[in-house]
Amino acid sequence: MQTEECLQRALNYIEANLTEKITLEDIADVANYSPWHFHRLFQAFTGKGVGEYVRLRRLSEAGRVLVFSSTPIKEIAIRYQFESQAAFTRAYRNCFGVTPGKLRRDVKIITRFEPVSLQGTIIQQGEKKMKTKIVNRDSFKVIGLDCYCSQIENTIPQLWDRFMKVMHQVPNVKPSQACYGVCLTKDEVHVTPESEFRYIAGLEVTSFDEIPEGMVQYTVPKGEYLVVEHVGALDSLPKTYDWVYKVWFEDNSEYETIGNLDFEVYDERFKFGESDSVMEIWVPVNRK
Repeated sequence: MQTEECLQRALNYIEANLTEKITLEDIADVANYSPWHFHRLFQAFTGKGVGEYVRLRRLSEAGRVLVFSSTPIKEIAIRYQFESQAAFTRAYRNCFGVTPGKLRRDVKIITRFEPVSLQGTIIQQGEKKMKTKIVNRDSFKVIGLDCYCSQIENTIPQLWDRFMKVMHQVPNVKPSQACYGVCLTKDEVHVTPESEFRYIAGLEVTSFDEIPEGMVQYTVPKGEYLVVEHVGALDSLPKTYDWVYKVWFEDNSEYETIGNLDFEVYDERFKFGESDSVMEIWVPVNRK
């Protein structure tokens, strides 16, 4: 089954269960993906995190009920899975700029977030073809600094600033001197834009002997990886990630993503801010 079809099944499931308690795990299971990789795919295709999308659709449908029925606001709030009328009122005002009560009394014009449909969607890669390859790589060791952040509160640039100042302290560094950015999440986390994940900025080492105080260690597992070259400044890196999950896996449906990590490689080809800068994205994959 193609990625687009799997995601459409998940979108249909969301629409059918807006008034029910559903989790990321429930939705990902419908699409036959792990929660972590489903969230990445879902965001690449829709531009929204799963939790944010569900919340917007619930608020939109609740607004329709507000205007076209006399159902009490408290009942509507509970129906669309809000803890209380107060929580629903805050969420609706923050999203659409008006309280549910005012919408019903005075406004009558509903601002809506319409459901996304992927049926018939054609996704194009663009003019520049990205270089990709499949690589079998042994496990390797990384020592560095880590942080816990989210998509909304992204502290990764600050982490790299801190690491660059102390990276000379890392012992037993392999000759390549490549830097690694390892992104990790829990297998069963309910992923939203606010969800916390771990990011490690570090260097590959031959051993974990004499780890400097304040630094951490991590062993990246052995496996088969999709390697994608990103060319250009880092501000366009999200577009490359989108291409990986929107286009590459669609065109190479014999592969699927596995695990709960991906990592970035910054070697001698990386030139911060330069148009000819090159870095690599490594995503663990499995042939179906």
